[in-house]
Amino acid sequence: MMHSLGRPGQRTQLARSIALVLTLALGSAGCAATPPYVGQGPYRQIDRGHPIPPIDFLGNVFSLLNKLLLWNWKVENHAVSADTEAVLAKYLDKRSVELNDLRVQINEWAPHKDLARLWRYKRVAWPYRLLLGLPVTLISEVLIPGRIFGGDHYNPFTNTVHLYSDLAPIALHEAGHAYDFSQRRYRGTYALLRILPGADLYQEFKATDEAIDYSITIEDRKTELQGYKILYPAYGTYIGQYFFFPFGLVAVIIGHIHGRNIAEEREERYQQLDAARQLGNKTPTAIPVVAQ
Repeated sequence: MMHSLGRPGQRTQLARSIALVLTLALGSAGCAATPPYVGQGPYRQIDRGHPIPPIDFLGNVFSLLNKLLLWNWKVENHAVSADTEAVLAKYLDKRSVELNDLRVQINEWAPHKDLARLWRYKRVAWPYRLLLGLPVTLISEVLIPGRIFGGDHYNPFTNTVHLYSDLAPIALHEAGHAYDFSQRRYRGTYALLRILPGADLYQEFKATDEAIDYSITIEDRKTELQGYKILYPAYGTYIGQYFFFPFGLVAVIIGHIHGRNIAEEREERYQQLDAARQLGNKTPTAIPVVAQ
């Protein structure tokens, strides 16, 4: 939080300038009140941090490995576009009943918000929030700020999505985690289960499945096809964690190959449907979901 800088009449012109610079810098970093959401809104569930070129540059540097693994420069690029926000906002509207209390922070470091939500979020029982949520939040949201180190993720103890990648499938995937948790009666227990081997694979599958199924349902071809290419190798990284290096990379490579094969098949089928429509044939408006 910012400290008082004294009354204006007691400061020199230089002190006023320094105070203004500090205020803008802290506000941009998320330590002060966040300005209204302007990407597609204002949208009541989304907050956005101001661009800070030096900090965002560092974030891109620290995310080079993930960019290479997923073969996409937009991974954790700390420059989420209005188009990506629009896809996410539309999803939140679609799932408004289940995700009414979800918060989304786009490229923002605001630990005071996370700690406040940790205290207020009653849908996870307090023992889980205290024993699991507090250390998780302190480490992932306070001590290791995603504003620098990236890492798109969903924190179930604060019910907050943290987004740093300009990729709509990743945004839907993280929101898909929130949707998955919203279906659970005992959310704290569901979060605890992730410490068991294989539980993370199940939860990641549910989030990926939600992202792709939703894209198919609303006929968003671009997001669907991109989802195969980015979410499948991302899933491979979770499988790869169960193997020693470099064998874990095999799962990522398989994810790339499988995802791109499905994307090519779906794109070809879409082209066939479009061609049939142009010829005036009666064809279905959507194509069947392929085995994933």
